[in-house]
Amino acid sequence: MKCMGSVFCFFMLASIAAVAVFAQNAPAYSLGTMQPMKTYVSSPGKNVTLTFYIFNAYGNRISHITLAVSDNPNNLAIALPPLQTNTWNISGIMTQIQENLYVEPMPIVEEQPANPPAGIYYLRSTNVTGFIPAKKVEAVVSIPSDVTLGTTYSFTIMAAANWYGELGTSQVSQSRPFTYSIVVAAENYSESLVNEPGQNKIVMSSEMTFGIIIALLVLVILFQQFRPKRRR
Repeated sequence: MKCMGSVFCFFMLASIAAVAVFAQNAPAYSLGTMQPMKTYVSSPGKNVTLTFYIFNAYGNRISHITLAVSDNPNNLAIALPPLQTNTWNISGIMTQIQENLYVEPMPIVEEQPANPPAGIYYLRSTNVTGFIPAKKVEAVVSIPSDVTLGTTYSFTIMAAANWYGELGTSQVSQSRPFTYSIVVAAENYSESLVNEPGQNKIVMSSEMTFGIIIALLVLVILFQQFRPKRRR
């Protein structure tokens, strides 16, 4: 299509450029997560380090992340990354934000950098071609020392993301649960036969055996004392 006059042609080009700039400045929010493991095995009295990742591959706003523990019926001691208050300059407005971490927009790359930025890990996914830059989150769980072997603990860690607008206020938020299970097992493997199938064996401890012997001796003594004496 030919332009009808230079002024009209310029107006159309300017309008197209304005739409493109507006599309680039339109907010895009992205909360990507990856959880390599959901079930861990630990022995009593040990600490377990849980790991998951958060990335911001498709957004153009910083994701401000807060973490919290929920659905923790056994009241396990779970240490999360420290909550801190950071000051952000959002479009000229100084804004204080409480967060456990923040994740900047980082696009997917075709090759993993030889010297990646500090704190950035590159993930592979079957649904994505290339490497996804992400931040790692670690939570440390303390297992009680007196727990019974075979016990299973279940709990959830919630990650809430907030995105801010030009006035320095939170405009959009989204949360993501990370469910975990920890199975308590012996630190070292062992295997021993307790009783054979089809046989009812009574396993007696040394204390029980000693008690039975004493009881039998007492019965013998009482029998000797109270049995009828023969007349001569």
